[in-house]
Order: sequence, then structure tokens, then C-alpha cells
Amino acid sequence: MKKHLLLSILLLFMLKAIAGEDKKQEVDSILSRAKEYESKGEFLKQLETALNALDLSNVNDNDEGRARAHFSAANALVNVGVFKEGIKHLESVESTKYYQEKILMQSEVHRVKGRAYIKLRLYQQAIREFHLQLACIKNLTGQEQKISYLYTYANLSTVFDQTQQLDSMQKYITLQLDVLQDFDEKNTAAMYLGAYNDLAQLYIKKGELKKAEDYLEKSQAIVEKYEIPEFYNTLTFLGNLEEKKGNLQKALAFFEKSLANKREVRNRDAIRNSYRYLADFYRKNNLDKAKSDEYELAFSRLNDSLEKENRQVIDTVLNQILKSKDKESATKVSKSVRISIIAMVLLIAAITFFVWRSRRNSRILVQKDEALQETEIINKELTEQIGENKFNNLTELAKSNNPEFLTLFTELYPQFIQALRTFDPKMRSTELEFCAMAFLNFSTKNISEYTYVTIRAVQIRKNRLRKKLNIPSDADFNNWMRELGGEIVS
Repeated sequence: MKKHLLLSILLLFMLKAIAGEDKKQEVDSILSRAKEYESKGEFLKQLETALNALDLSNVNDNDEGRARAHFSAANALVNVGVFKEGIKHLESVESTKYYQEKILMQSEVHRVKGRAYIKLRLYQQAIREFHLQLACIKNLTGQEQKISYLYTYANLSTVFDQTQQLDSMQKYITLQLDVLQDFDEKNTAAMYLGAYNDLAQLYIKKGELKKAEDYLEKSQAIVEKYEIPEFYNTLTFLGNLEEKKGNLQKALAFFEKSLANKREVRNRDAIRNSYRYLADFYRKNNLDKAKSDEYELAFSRLNDSLEKENRQVIDTVLNQILKSKDKESATKVSKSVRISIIAMVLLIAAITFFVWRSRRNSRILVQKDEALQETEIINKELTEQIGENKFNNLTELAKSNNPEFLTLFTELYPQFIQALRTFDPKMRSTELEFCAMAFLNFSTKNISEYTYVTIRAVQIRKNRLRKKLNIPSDADFNNWMRELGGEIVS
């Protein structure tokens, strides 16, 4: 009889395991489809598919499926511009066991968060996310590591391009090209093209036109060698180069060719940008008012059309999110019924336990009083130790450029932050962090290293803060900060 019972139980567990594996494979299949939609740029379909995978994962309590589905949904949302919901999905990824165990997933979450922050123009936050990603990538190996480095370096060069930190931009493009050498040129031709274009644009901005020409020649060689269909950026930068030289007609010819290529590949966002630029170019250089008006009108029409489509996309996305949340709520309700039954059983057991335990309470009370006195002594010692540890933690957070640095600094030195805010109540968090590092007596070189910017960028920021806070030119910047806080840091 016992053998039959054990076999029945074992059979039930086996059937449950098989069913669970089938459900896992179904989620994997759905997420593979979501990945295909992403590669085609069909982000609405990607989102819908990812949310379906999420529903199934929630029903079957599939932790890996839940993490990957949340991530795919986040990626789609960031790509369509619904950043708040996208970041919420990334936070849900971080709550899974799968995220804690998989370094690649941790790396990818930082990458997508960074991209979202770039689009929101929260550049300091974006830089932090990409450097957190770099810390994860160090623990990867093989192709996974190299590919992750490529995308992170590309994202960092984009941030520094948009913030006009050209030296840092150049550094990360060079690192990107170093990694690309480990790949077959044909398979990474588009990435080589992007890197050469970026370096050309960088040297145009710096006024080093010969170097810009050299890299644009490399860009054109890549386009011709591998017959790359989308090369309008190369044409645009050739136009920028000629404009910098003062050859307006040559520049205009390249801008027109760039527009033609954008039409060939049907990139409507890029076409809109060309219309805007050409309208301004004709007008500011007094070349042809009729042409300027023509492009201005074309821009207005296309812009209105794209904005309408974007609103429709956002509406569709929000409806999908609401449906998903309704399904999630329904799943939680069905689970809550099971939980209620279990809770009743536990309550009965707890009542029985407490009746038994009450008989022991009288003699335990005496022991508690003694333990409480001992705990108070230990807590006092710990409080003193924590004060020392917090300062050590603070310096470590600063060195790793951790977002929690300013939070802990404000807790330890509230009077300093308050004093700074008397100068400017709307002082940005990046400025407060910079002043906090000076208060901790970090050198210019240290700040440069910890915040991932050049020494020159640190010096420029110091000069701006001197003017903003009326710091005398002969005063030591760090000493002024320390005196402002009314406290010397050891």
C-alpha cells in the first residue's frame, strides 16, 4: 500500500515537472518571436508578444521567463519612447532570481536603462549606467564580452558627443575600433562605418579637417566594398566638411544626396531632419528663398504626420500595458484564494502554538530583561562603528561613481548641502556631487577618474562653479568647500 502511494506521489511530481518544462519551452518560443520583431524594428509587435510571454510566466511562476519577458517589454517601450513604463519593467527584471544569477542580464539591463536616459537627456545617469555595465562585462567571457563592449563603447561615445565632451568621445570610439579588430570586417561593416563617421564628425568639430577627410574616405571605402545600402550619415558629414571649408554649393550637393538615400531606405525620421536642416541652410546662407520655403513646408507636413503616428503608437502601447496589468491582477486574485486557504490552516496551527508558548513566557521574561541590557551596550558600540563605516562607504561610493553617493553624503553632511543650496536652491545634483567630492578633498585627477571625464572638463566645471558661488580666484577650491561646510574632513 505504501509503495503504491509513493509511486503515485512520484508520478504526480514527474507529470508536474513535464508540464512545467512544456510551459517553459512555450515561453521561450514566444520570446524568440519577440526578438525577431525587435530585429525588424516592429516594436509594437515585440511589446505585445513580450507581454503575452509575461502573462504565461506569471501563471506558471516561471522566474526566468518573467525576467526575460519584462526585459523584452522594456526594450520595446524604450524604443517607442515610453520611458517610465520601460524603466518599471527593468526594475521588475531586477527583482527576479534570474537577474541576480545572470551577469549578461545585469549588463543588458544597465544598457537599456542607459539608452533610456540618453533619450531623456539625463546624460550623467546614462554614463553611470554604462559604467555599471562595464563592471558587469568584465565578468563575461568570449563573444558575449566582446559584443557587450562594442555596444557599451558606442553608447558612451554617443553620450559624450551629445554633451560636447569630444576627448571622451574620441576615447570610446577608439576603444570600439580596437574591439572590432577581433571580428570579421564584413560581418561588422556597419559598425566600422558608424565609428569612422563619428570620428570624422568629431574632427570636423575640432577643426582638424584633414583627419576628418581621411576617416570619411574610409567610410566611403566601406560603403563601396560591402555595398551598404544606408550611408546617408557619411554623405551628411561630407556636407558638413564642405560647409566648414566654406564650399556651400558642394555642401548642398552632399546634403541633397543624403536626403535621396534617406528616401531610398525609407527612414522618415531622418527625412524629416533633412527637410529641417535644408530649409535652415538655404535661408541662413541666402541661397534660395523658394527652396527654403519648399523644405519648410515639407518638414511641417511630415512632422505633423509623424507626430500623429507617434501619438497613435503611444495610445496602442498604453492600452496593451493596461490589458497586461488587468491580466496580472486577475492572476493575483486567483493566487490570493489559494493563499487564503493556506493562511487559515496556518492560523489554526499558530493559535495552538501560542497557547503552548504562553506557559513558557513567565520564565523567558527574566531572560529578556538581561538580554535587553546587553543589547543596549552592543547597539551603542555598533552606532560608533557604523559612523566610521559610513565615511568609508562614502569614499567607496564616490570612487565607483555610484548614484547612492550623494544620498549618503547628504545624510552625513546635511549642513554642507544646505549651505550650497543657499547660493542656488535649484542647484543640480551633478553640481552638488562635484562640490561634495571637493569637500572630501579629492584632487582634480581623482574627480576626473571617478566621474569618467577629462581633467580639462573638471577644470572647466570648477571655473563655472567659482563664478556661480563667487569663490575668489586666489582661494583654494577644496578648502573653500570645506570651510563652507564648517567641518574639516580627516
